[in-house]
Amino acid sequence: MSRVLSLILCAALLSGLVGCGSGQEQPTYQENKKMVLDLLKTDEGKDTIRDLLKDSEMRQAIVLDDPIVRKTIVQTLTTEQGQKLWKQLFSDPDFSEQLAKTMESENEKLLKQMMKDPGYQGMMMDILKTPEMQQQYLSLLKTKPFRGQIEQTISELMATPLYKKRLANAIIAALKKEQEKSESQQNSESQENP
Repeated sequence: MSRVLSLILCAALLSGLVGCGSGQEQPTYQENKKMVLDLLKTDEGKDTIRDLLKDSEMRQAIVLDDPIVRKTIVQTLTTEQGQKLWKQLFSDPDFSEQLAKTMESENEKLLKQMMKDPGYQGMMMDILKTPEMQQQYLSLLKTKPFRGQIEQTISELMATPLYKKRLANAIIAALKKEQEKSESQQNSESQENP
């Protein structure tokens, strides 16, 4: 920032000295503006602006107004040149990854809100009920990788202590039920054959 200011101040000082030393009137605002713009168009002026934009403090100081940003994005997206630019940007994997990371939390919130919306749920159910989707699911279920994943998931589930306890309780309950059924049958047979 100091380089740009020093460049502008030097230009203004130079123009003032030239005007005073030659006995001429001081340059007008338009003449000063033209001189500063000419200086900024030089290679040194461009380098100075690039250096300024690399400075993190300077970037934080540049605040973009939301309506301006929104309008610019809409205009950029709707023009043919803008569409080419976006296609080019999205073809860059680094750009796509960074954009996805910045939007990830917002997309997650949006998806959670949509999942609670009955209209969206209905549309999803309609999609899932289509014969094409059902055929895709059946095809997926028949694949070896999917079956392997299911088997691994079941194995992991069966290895958990909570599941082992539930399974043991279910087996004990089933055995008790069978024992009670067997005892009741024996009792009824013994009553029939005294």
